[in-house]
Amino acid sequence: MTVLDVRDLRLMIGSGAATLTIIDGISFSIERGEALGLVGESGCGKSMTARSIIGLPPPNARVAGEIDFEGRDILRMGSRELRAYRASQVAMIFQDPRAHTNPVHTIGDFLTEAQCEIGGVTRAAARRRAIELLADVGIPDGEQRLALYPHQLSGGLLQRVMIASALAADPALLLADEPTTALDVTTQAEVMAILTRLRRERDLALLFITHNLELAAATCDRTAVMYAGGLVEVQRSAALHDAPLHPYTSGLLCARPSIDHADRRLVVIPGRPVSAFETGPGCSFAPRCAYAEERCRSEKPTRTAVGAASVACHRAAELQGSLPIGSVEAAS
Repeated sequence: MTVLDVRDLRLMIGSGAATLTIIDGISFSIERGEALGLVGESGCGKSMTARSIIGLPPPNARVAGEIDFEGRDILRMGSRELRAYRASQVAMIFQDPRAHTNPVHTIGDFLTEAQCEIGGVTRAAARRRAIELLADVGIPDGEQRLALYPHQLSGGLLQRVMIASALAADPALLLADEPTTALDVTTQAEVMAILTRLRRERDLALLFITHNLELAAATCDRTAVMYAGGLVEVQRSAALHDAPLHPYTSGLLCARPSIDHADRRLVVIPGRPVSAFETGPGCSFAPRCAYAEERCRSEKPTRTAVGAASVACHRAAELQGSLPIGSVEAAS
């Protein structure tokens, strides 16, 4: 069953000649129980995509297209319906838990307030539910933890509290916006193991935003690669790492460090990443692409199917199977 179906999503900020396009016509879907990874360089529009899906774009933004959640387009929801959608059907985990918890409120207040105010449950029932949720995310002694303040918890524990809060209303869709960015590698693995287990147990649909291609491959069923406000490739995660279809995906894979070849200089993608409003008439990646031809610079490619995957590249069929996937291969 399809939980989320995004079609031709566009987000613009400003008006008139000052209008800036941030998201440029992206489309994807997520099934129940499926995890989709969204990867790309900073500024490509990943977080704005998540905020559009949850109905929290910037105040001066205009959002167009369709965001279909279980048969309802959230872009056409009224304020009351949108509030109910955010309260019980979708939840978001942000990358910095300390920026999204109130330092003068206890963990108990944080986990029970929404249950009492929106869910209408009693304070005692909300506390019991909060203790159960803390146990689900691997935090023991829940009764004592509820009395603590955010500054009294480590970053890893506080991120687990954020996950517990997101799961409090039993949502069907979970948006995770780089939830492991500020954590050490060991804690990252623990947090992702919790997310993966809870997704499978609860049959959740998960949109996982990350810069880490390895983490996306280990966590997600499919990976969508975003560049300059558009999706350039969507493919099964394992297949994407073994045989990328777009030169940008290949460039990201080649830029990864390797413990097997520590003496090699990392391969970098030339130039700088651009936003959607900075692109020209052709392929947004063409100025940085070693495979670009004249057609790439003048004609924007559309995302087309290549087997079970899809890719936005004029030369995808020609380059299929020949793009490098590692720094040593790229340098040779």
